[in-house]
Amino acid sequence: MRALGIIIVLFAAVLQARSQDYPRWFLDQEAVPCARTAVGYSPLWFHKDSSAVQAARNAHTNLARQHESVVQLGQAFWTTEIGNAWMGGDFKISTDSLSCLNVESDTNAAAVAYRSDFAIALCAGSECTAPDSLKEVVRMPDDEPDWVLAVPQSRSRFYSVGVAPRYFYEMSSWEAAERMALIGLAKAGGDSLAAIEKSSPGSGQEVLNEHVSVTIRDYEVVARWCDETNGVFYVLTSVEKDNVQSEPVRTATH
Repeated sequence: MRALGIIIVLFAAVLQARSQDYPRWFLDQEAVPCARTAVGYSPLWFHKDSSAVQAARNAHTNLARQHESVVQLGQAFWTTEIGNAWMGGDFKISTDSLSCLNVESDTNAAAVAYRSDFAIALCAGSECTAPDSLKEVVRMPDDEPDWVLAVPQSRSRFYSVGVAPRYFYEMSSWEAAERMALIGLAKAGGDSLAAIEKSSPGSGQEVLNEHVSVTIRDYEVVARWCDETNGVFYVLTSVEKDNVQSEPVRTATH
């Protein structure tokens, strides 16, 4: 029994060590010398080839999402004579399914890597591949990058950092962090969400709903980092400000 316990501890230690190893193209996706890139995920199946194929398909879908996504943001306020009380918010992300089919025809899996329980694939244009230097597997840096401490600022681009906790499946944490980063880009371009007017004195009470449909084109995943100690995942995204358009809608019920 003691020997079995030692084996279990050693096996767990190996999995933990592997969880900190990633290819450079995953951590620093902006460094890949391709005009368009995306990363896809797949659970690690018995046959690794099946995992690689599914991860590549997921990467194609993500590349289509980066090409054009519509993020619908909403929030509700209860307005009274003395001001507004926030009642909550929601969001929805949608992508044109036809664009996913078009992406598959002119892209390829530029690189594939395997983790302890999932596979990741780098999707790029058909004429582009990741150089060997970016395929090198490295350990996750212990120190947080500058963009985690302060979101980059630019006159021409929006930047957003998505954050997610450690889920049971690590790939779910990365996917959630990227999704939150996309929502952050939409919020940066949907300024009307912050423009809530206060009720006029004597106007009574009403519920005020604001919904903003934000179209984001050609956004990029710049970098990833994981705080292994605290189990927090970060993804940095960026988009040209001219590629973000929003359409606000406001309704009120008494």
